[in-house]
Amino acid sequence: MRRFLGQIRRDDLEDALRVALSVGLPLLALYAAGRLDLAVYAAFGGLAMLYGHGESARQRVTTQFVAGAGLVATIAVAMTYSAAHAPLEVLGVLLAVTVIAAVTLGAAMRWVPRGEMFFVLVLLIIAGIPATWERLPIGIATGAGGAAFSVLLTWVSSRRKGKSGEEPNRDGWRHRLAMGYAALDRGQHLVLLAAAVLGVLTAWGLALAFGIGHPFWAAVTVAALMPALLATDVRRRTLHLMLGTLGGVGIATFLFSFEPSHLGLIAIIIVCQAAAEIAVARNFGVALLFFSPLAIGMSNLSVGAPWPPLLLDRLVEAALGTAVAFLTILVGRRILKVT
Repeated sequence: MRRFLGQIRRDDLEDALRVALSVGLPLLALYAAGRLDLAVYAAFGGLAMLYGHGESARQRVTTQFVAGAGLVATIAVAMTYSAAHAPLEVLGVLLAVTVIAAVTLGAAMRWVPRGEMFFVLVLLIIAGIPATWERLPIGIATGAGGAAFSVLLTWVSSRRKGKSGEEPNRDGWRHRLAMGYAALDRGQHLVLLAAAVLGVLTAWGLALAFGIGHPFWAAVTVAALMPALLATDVRRRTLHLMLGTLGGVGIATFLFSFEPSHLGLIAIIIVCQAAAEIAVARNFGVALLFFSPLAIGMSNLSVGAPWPPLLLDRLVEAALGTAVAFLTILVGRRILKVT
């Protein structure tokens, strides 16, 4: 941790401030307008700001545009499912499709953070929030506004940095997707897809079978750990991600045990997203210490459920998801060695 803190530069702090503004201003505006019921959509759209670490300023604009479009599409699909009162089996199919699309999109774009954690989070949380057809347009528009505001701030930053001599990015998002997809190792990618889909659906299904509240966190935990599958130092990476996930849930339990007010919850979300921005490019395990309370706080932002039972569910689901992810990674690595 000492070495990690020593690596923080001025640019990292500027990026963290930009992230804090991207998520904080829309949430505070909705709070002032008395529309916190829409806050979850704005917050999830604003998750686009977390993508594109290690890229040039201009290239990161493209990355966040694609990530934001994907997150808004996920919001739309989840709200449509909720408004249609579709059966649970349909949500299972949507979850599998979301994992496949998110893994493939991330691999083709080569963005950081890798994996499908946030897309799974958005789908399952929004699908669990009651929605009507009349509410659908404003929810999607709020999510799109959150994503657009994030991309706008990154674009402004890229313009400022571009004047300092940075070469303009001439590769559009279509070109990047096409080139990235063409360069994929098909066999390896299929194993990753199969492992991710099987692990996420298994954790989600077990949480449902055990009757653990809204069982999204077990699936999200698996999604958070799956990037370890392709790591060269898989054991160390898996251990770091597991400790980060479980530690993050522990931090969330501590923070939310104080029953924060709406403004307090927004403040926690802002701080966690800014801290995650600094951590994610260096150590995803450390970033998960902040991603977990960020995600748990966002999930309850528009719901207002009591914290104690919610946090107990999250602890149980994190343990369940970690066990499933470990077994999935173990089997996936064996298959990869065979292929």
